[in-house]
Amino acid sequence: MSDPADGGTTDHPLPGYRLSAQGRQRVEDERLSLLEQLFDPISRQRRVGVRPGWRCLEVGSGRGSMAVWLAEQVGPTGRVVATDVDTTYLNRLDLPNLEVRRHNILTDSLDSLGPGSFDFVCARLVLFWLAGKQEMALRRMVECLRPGGWLLDEDGDWGMVAPVDPSHSHYTFYHRAWKNGDWWTARGYDPAFGRTLPMLFERCGLINIHHEASASVVRGGSPWGQWWLQSLEGIRASEQADGSLTEERDQEYRVLTAPLTDPSFWFLNALIHACSGQRPSP
Repeated sequence: MSDPADGGTTDHPLPGYRLSAQGRQRVEDERLSLLEQLFDPISRQRRVGVRPGWRCLEVGSGRGSMAVWLAEQVGPTGRVVATDVDTTYLNRLDLPNLEVRRHNILTDSLDSLGPGSFDFVCARLVLFWLAGKQEMALRRMVECLRPGGWLLDEDGDWGMVAPVDPSHSHYTFYHRAWKNGDWWTARGYDPAFGRTLPMLFERCGLINIHHEASASVVRGGSPWGQWWLQSLEGIRASEQADGSLTEERDQEYRVLTAPLTDPSFWFLNALIHACSGQRPSP
C-alpha cells in the first residue's frame, strides 16, 4: 500500500467529489449560484491585492464568478486561467482575458497551465474534497506560482455545522445523526480540514503565511440554510448513484435536512478558513 499523499493507491479507495453536475446540471447550477451569493463578497475582499497586468489561475472555478471578477481586476494587460474538471458552466464565459481550461490539478500535466508563471493562484471550497491528496494539490499549485507569487485557499471545517438551541425539537435528532461531525468521517473526509491549511502551506515551502477564519449562526430558510440543504441533497444523490446509500444513511439525510427550511431552527454554519502564502524568491 502506497501513501495516498504521493498519489499512490490504498486498500481503501479515497472518496471523491460528491457534488458533480453530471445528470443534475440545473439543480447544481442553482446550488453554485447560491454559493456565489454567500461567499463572493468576502472572497473578493481576500483578493484585493490582485493588480492590473497580473497572470492569475483559479483552480475549481465552478460557475466562474470569481474568475470573471479576477479578469476585471487584471485588466486587458493581464490574464486569468479558470480550470475545473467539469467546464459545463465555465464555457458560457466570454472575456478576452479569461481562458477556460478543463484540468484536474491532481492528475493533469501542469505544462498546459505554465509552471512558474502565475502571480496569483487561488481555490475555494475545493481541497476538502481531495481527501488524502490535499498536500499534493497544494504542491502542484505552488509549482504554478512564479517566485514571489501568492497562493490563496478558502476551505471549511464542515463538521461544525450544528444546531445551537437544545430546546428545539430537532436538536437531539440532528446531533444523533451528525455525530459531532463524524458524519463526514464515515464518508472518508476530515470534518476539521480547513484549520490545517497553515500547516500544509508551510510544508509546501510557502512563507509570509496569513490565516483567518469566521463562522456565523444562521436560521433555517436563510440563503445559507438553502445552500446547505441543496449540498446535502446533492451528496445524498451521489450516494444513491454509487450504491452507498443505505437505509440508515437515508434516514440520516432526512433528519439533517428536515430543519433546514424551518426559520425557528438556528444553527452554526461552517467555520470557513482563508489561508494565503507566498512562494519564496531565489
